[in-house]
Amino acid sequence: MLELQHGSNINVAISGTGQLSLSGRVQGNGRLSVSGTANLDAIACPMNIVTVEMSGTGLASVYGVKGVHATLSGFGNICYRGPLLSQVISGLGSIRECIVEQTSTEPQHSSSQSDKIMDRNQRLMVILATTVFFLFF
Repeated sequence: MLELQHGSNINVAISGTGQLSLSGRVQGNGRLSVSGTANLDAIACPMNIVTVEMSGTGLASVYGVKGVHATLSGFGNICYRGPLLSQVISGLGSIRECIVEQTSTEPQHSSSQSDKIMDRNQRLMVILATTVFFLFF
């Protein structure tokens, strides 16, 4: 977990396999890039406007107070909080609003939910790889 108290813009990039959780507050905008099977949990780190780009099978959770620009390619999933300003989807992934608990203003982001998403994505990836193997070999 990385705790942020930042007064200007931030850029975060994760590539490969890994997991990063951000908390705190960013007064400026955020540009977040996730590729591979990495997971980024930045729902507890509000930013003004968040631009999130994901490719692969990972999961990104973001909070843009003034808005979210989301671009997704592959089997990944983006969960956002705040107004969705734009979205581009190329592949079988999804961009959806995070579920908010009734008793709190914080979004619910359980590990079992992300595990289910990853399990589904891993199954799809195995099916795709098997199909490609049999088509070309």
